Amino acid sequence: MSFFLFHPPNLSKKAHPPSRISPAVNNKTLQEETRRAIVYHLNDHGIPSPTTYRKNKGLPYSCSVSDNPMWGDRVLTNILTNPIYTGDLVQDRRRVKSYKVHEIEAVPEDEWVRVADTHEAIIDRETFEKVQALLKRDTRTAPRKKELHLFSGFLRCADCGKSITRSQSGKNVYYACSTYKYRSRAACSMHSIKHERLEAAVLFAVRQQVHLAVSFSEILARINSAPVKKSQSFRLDDLIAAKEKELAKIARYKQSLYQDWKDGEITQQDYRTMKADYERQISSLSDVLERLTAERAELANGVDSEHPALVAFKKHQNIETLNREILIDLVNYIKVYENGNISVKCKFADEFRRIAEYIEINISEIPAATG
Repeated sequence: MSFFLFHPPNLSKKAHPPSRISPAVNNKTLQEETRRAIVYHLNDHGIPSPTTYRKNKGLPYSCSVSDNPMWGDRVLTNILTNPIYTGDLVQDRRRVKSYKVHEIEAVPEDEWVRVADTHEAIIDRETFEKVQALLKRDTRTAPRKKELHLFSGFLRCADCGKSITRSQSGKNVYYACSTYKYRSRAACSMHSIKHERLEAAVLFAVRQQVHLAVSFSEILARINSAPVKKSQSFRLDDLIAAKEKELAKIARYKQSLYQDWKDGEITQQDYRTMKADYERQISSLSDVLERLTAERAELANGVDSEHPALVAFKKHQNIETLNREILIDLVNYIKVYENGNISVKCKFADEFRRIAEYIEINISEIPAATG
């Protein structure tokens, strides 16, 4: 896909609004060009930065920048991470630190005021979320490199948890633990694996999951054609009951703390420490209960054979070779072990587990095959 979605190169000196630049830089990111390469491209083609655009249009702009501000990593990242391009109105992303300290600080994302679909989206949500996932990966490249390697940002050491880095000796490409390679050989071992072996193993794992998705979809279609479907999960019922019992117990403990303090059985410091600990446990248990209850409700509604988790894998059922798009769509991370073995953490693991449970509950209801 061409970068110039908004103007051909010979018109690039015109002032392009950020709303027209955003789809292009998002697509560049999905095509696995580094942010450094995109910044160079924007500056080399004379595409004005947002500040220059505002200045050229006679709109308010920051006076702290130079007369001809160039694109930089921070400006580009702001465009890539701004949800306004998905059609959402987002406010309170920054705030004054306090009435005494007049510094601007970033507000945690869960505290933003967000109103969905207030204007026309120019980036679909799926693309936006893919870009956010990519930006969170450790995808550093050599200074002169513009494109990312196949496994950039996906590999982790199974022991120390740090990244696995790529090296090349002649035509041979291999990967090794970054701790061992750059920090201390006493802190971790090499965890070496050749590229060919890694690629073959990951391809096999992805194909297995794709095959499972296709099988699940076919079984679900047969289940959903049956006159009677079951939805009760005794596992979930038991789990929810156990967590509710545990939550009630912790709540009682917390309630009795105040009286223990007043009776002199515990100090005020102990009271505060134990109270905070119980509140953390209550919050954690409440979150677990909310998730389990939602999971049970989802199960009660049945599972469509075209469940999004299944569709994500099924669209790659003719996979012959790996590429970055497939890894981005289907893989969270890949662990490399000391003996050269790997484990692939695929996306939608929880969804696959719930689908498998629904199938197990209803497998007896599938009509017998004829002929």
